[in-house]
Amino acid sequence: MTLVRGDWFYILLLIIDSFFMTRPYLYAIQNDNYRVGEIFKNKRLRFVYLLDVITVTIFCGIWVAFWLLNAKAFWGFLIALFFFITEFAMYFMEDLPDRKKPLRYTKRAVRCLFTNTTASTAIVCVALAIATKHLADEYMRYLVFFAFPLVYPLFFIIVTSVVNIFEKLNNLRYEKRAEKRLDRADLIKIAITGSYGKTSVKNFLSAILAQKYNVLTTPQSYNTPMGIAKTVNSLDSTHEVFVAEFGARRVGDVKKLMKIVKPTYTILTGINDQHLKTFKTQENIRREKCRILDVGDGVCVINSELKNITESVLLSKKIIPETIYAGIDENADIYATDICVSENGSEFDIAIGEDVFHARTKILGIHNVQNIMLAVAMAYKLGVEMPFILNAIENLEPVAHRQQLIKGNGVNVIDDSFNSNPDGAKFALMTLAMFNTRKVVVTPGLVELGSREVEENRLLGKRIADVADVVLLICNERTEPILRALKESEFGGEIKRYDSLAACEKDFVNTLKLGDTLLILNDLPDIYDDLK
Repeated sequence: MTLVRGDWFYILLLIIDSFFMTRPYLYAIQNDNYRVGEIFKNKRLRFVYLLDVITVTIFCGIWVAFWLLNAKAFWGFLIALFFFITEFAMYFMEDLPDRKKPLRYTKRAVRCLFTNTTASTAIVCVALAIATKHLADEYMRYLVFFAFPLVYPLFFIIVTSVVNIFEKLNNLRYEKRAEKRLDRADLIKIAITGSYGKTSVKNFLSAILAQKYNVLTTPQSYNTPMGIAKTVNSLDSTHEVFVAEFGARRVGDVKKLMKIVKPTYTILTGINDQHLKTFKTQENIRREKCRILDVGDGVCVINSELKNITESVLLSKKIIPETIYAGIDENADIYATDICVSENGSEFDIAIGEDVFHARTKILGIHNVQNIMLAVAMAYKLGVEMPFILNAIENLEPVAHRQQLIKGNGVNVIDDSFNSNPDGAKFALMTLAMFNTRKVVVTPGLVELGSREVEENRLLGKRIADVADVVLLICNERTEPILRALKESEFGGEIKRYDSLAACEKDFVNTLKLGDTLLILNDLPDIYDDLK
């Protein structure tokens, strides 16, 4: 390889620039399970690439302007140096830190970052060596540096695609290991899925089952194959129950998780149009969610609102599992009645056959009563006695970022920032309506609803108009239908618009008053805010 004296300095700069250049691309794919096929649908990356094009154009102009000067080698060195500094500054300043979902430096992310940095640096070094060997004028070599940012996205896609092949093989090894560790006859395995309510039901059920069993539960939103595999590493012989949340954004996701866990007990929380954009059709959503019912002669607890959908699916099976419908419908097998909800929690009666039990909880919202009933039905089936169930319900803690009530500084905050589906939004507004205060809603709209997105955001705007006194909108294409619906509904309250959630939060000091109740309705993961 032919390089000239001093090229080590450029190689060092290349390594640094490549490292920082990789981060925004890595961040984008990390939030889409490392898929690279649709990377340029990311609005932020398109903007960054446009900045690269402008930067390259400017420095190419400077390069041409110095063509006729003497000592071109010196001036070329300075131009290249300032070009690298400019690129470094641009990517260093890239808005990565302090996001709701920041770039996570997992082992996989580090491997991808290292491989892309190394590969892109090596490719540029080879190109530089070829240019040195075949170009008579050393000044021409600097065009290699200017071309680098323009072709980097292609480098990233190719390198990451190759890395993904090995990562999938590595993931398969972990998944097989988890599958083997879960293959215990004495272990009760419970899987929970649905378009909404999964995490809440999982947490409620785990708290109730802990009254009788030693329970291992997937934490937070560890609802992917690798998340479950990581949790299973903590499984030991003392655990009697394993509770897993199953996430699904595409056809085949639930099927894959069922193969790993092989549960004999499952819960289906609800089905709506969430992730319609990635599922493509409503039928695909229903079919994939209903794969949770493939438990042979096991037990399925189902939201009673889904009876019409699931009955036909169950009848088509060769082996029909035991089915328990639960919820707030009096036609359910186990249901809540005489429900009284307030800003302090809920009280209700639990009807099981001829028996009725009174329960109370500090968890907000009638929808959470429904979630609790799904957990109660499963726990009751697994032999937890009602006094223990009632005690657990009374001591349930709110799930973080899911209608979590936070009181402080004279303002009630209902943090529903992790809910981004139509039903969750409707339930959150029902909860807000219970507060006898001035009501403020901040939202960037609902995401990943495909062809239903405009209509669902329009309906959200109408629901907000019925409840709120002040509406704070984060400006994007999703909040336009909300704004139109507010105007169509002749909303008489105050509407304020912001360019970002950060700008909205900074203005809270001017917007909020003592005694207000603020509903944070989906604070919108940054990756969605980057999508157009």
